[in-house]
Amino acid sequence: MRRSSKRKRQRDGGPRCVLDSGGLTALVGGSQRARVWLRWVIEHDGSVCVPTPVLVESTTGDPGRDAEVNRVLGVLQRAASVLQAPDESTARRAGRLRFAARSDDGIDALVASAAVGDGSAAVVLTSDPDDMKVLLQREPHVRVRTV
Repeated sequence: MRRSSKRKRQRDGGPRCVLDSGGLTALVGGSQRARVWLRWVIEHDGSVCVPTPVLVESTTGDPGRDAEVNRVLGVLQRAASVLQAPDESTARRAGRLRFAARSDDGIDALVASAAVGDGSAAVVLTSDPDDMKVLLQREPHVRVRTV
């Protein structure tokens, strides 16, 4: 008996979406493209991940200035836990990706590593796809999409 694709998605947890600071900023700015991607992920029982290092690039520490970022994160958190701190294996994989890409951007490497994750399909939403594509060039299960 064949399983339906819907059952497979539910079993596998659906599509994974990882936001870098540009992806988060696009949501804060009301980007229709970012919202369409997010809606698709949610409708397909997927998950959204914002690696905690993205907060370094997306916040100022001033509650007034950070209000919109915090509001968007709050909305995302209501659907599921989205903030993800890198563990040792994520950090080491980020180092490998950064070194292979000859990049000096550790935060982008951590975002790419979070997307690589367990090897399941994922998409990274970013406003600057070039660096991310270089980091993920050997990871065919991760797609980079511009928002």
